Formats: sequence, C-alpha cells, structure tokens
Amino acid sequence: MLTAPATADEFAPVAETTHLELLPPLESAESVEAVHISPASPTSVPVAQVVTPAAPTARIHWIGSFLDLRHPADLYADIVAGTPGLVVVDARYPEAYAREHLPGAINLPSRELDETVTAGLSRDALYVVYCWDARCRASTKTANRLEALGFKVKELHGGLEAWRKQGYPTER
Repeated sequence: MLTAPATADEFAPVAETTHLELLPPLESAESVEAVHISPASPTSVPVAQVVTPAAPTARIHWIGSFLDLRHPADLYADIVAGTPGLVVVDARYPEAYAREHLPGAINLPSRELDETVTAGLSRDALYVVYCWDARCRASTKTANRLEALGFKVKELHGGLEAWRKQGYPTER
C-alpha cells in the first residue's frame, strides 16, 4: 500500500490498481485491513490521506442552526395554550404585516431594531421570529439582531408559508 507524501509540496501518489480500497477511520497507529471493490475496468485511484477534523464541521453547524428553529405545530400549540413568555415576531415589511400575520404577532423588521425600539420588550421572553418562507432571510436578520441585543430567539421553520400549509389561522 502507498503512503502519504513526506512533504506538503509533493504531489499525492497515484495507485495503479484494479480495485478501490475503502479504509475505516484510523484510530491508532496499528495497520488496518483494506476492503477491496473491483471495478468493471482497471483505473488509477488517487491515494487520499484520512484527516480527522479538530474543529466543528458543517454538519454540526447545521444541527446547531436546526435547534434554533421552531416547528409551526409546536408554536401553534404554545399559542393555543397561552404559554407565558412567548412573543411571536413578524420580520416582514409593515404593509405585509398589516395584510396578514400570525395570531398575536408583533411587527419588528430588522432594519428598525435598536435599543430604543426594544427597550419595552422583556428580556425573559422567548421571541419566535418568522417571515415569508424558508427562502426569506428577513427572519434570520431580525433574529440575529434581537440576539445581539440580548434576547432569547428562535426562528419559525418555513415561515408564514409553512404556517398556512399546516392550516393554522392568521390575523388581518
């Protein structure tokens, strides 16, 4: 089996083989047995070096951001139950908010948020922010701004579009 290059300046070696080698992650310095898979025709397979990431990966980031989302069914149940300390925030333009919004929602577009606007808001509440749909970034901007100002924040997964698709009511 070929080994990794001695220096970073060298090109990675290429193995001339009639099979692919799938290696399990290296946990120790012991030798590891390879699994061989034969392709239809012989090919050159670059030998790769196995690297264990020391820092958080994209998957960890995705899971972390998913934890900051609130599902419409959970939010609806909390609204119906009258859960104390819950504030629903519409991050869209005031005109869109006036046409339709989630029950009891307040309107806080991100570009208007500052210490003065949020002075009357409770720091103990949980703020669930939404906008049009999953592609809309207004809720993310508002959530980030509220969080920077010291509030506990989650985003509504799928926004107003997902809320409607679940059949939940809106206000005008």
